[in-house]
Amino acid sequence: MDREQLTLAIAAALVGAVLAGWLLHAVFGRLNAGAGPRSVRQTAEMASRLHAAEEAQLAAEMRLRDVETDLKRRLAETETELSSTLADLERSRAQCDEIREAYRDAIAEGDLPRR
Repeated sequence: MDREQLTLAIAAALVGAVLAGWLLHAVFGRLNAGAGPRSVRQTAEMASRLHAAEEAQLAAEMRLRDVETDLKRRLAETETELSSTLADLERSRAQCDEIREAYRDAIAEGDLPRR
């Protein structure tokens, strides 16, 4: 191999290495499209969206606690009202039974005319 052929072989090897490097760089760039400054912006955007989502979650949890407290209060009021109403109903039933019994006694004794 003389000097001229060696020079051509080295030049061809260098050109091939440059082309292979360029090709591998393009392939690597496509595989890792998220890398680089654009990825930093995307990461910052995702971080801000995550922060906003966490704030929204905290607000929703606080709202849920408020609603739950209000519903428990309303339930307690309703249960109190129900027990009061049931007690009134029981007194009314007892009073109705007394009136009915007095009416039956009055009819049995003949104080009231029968229909």
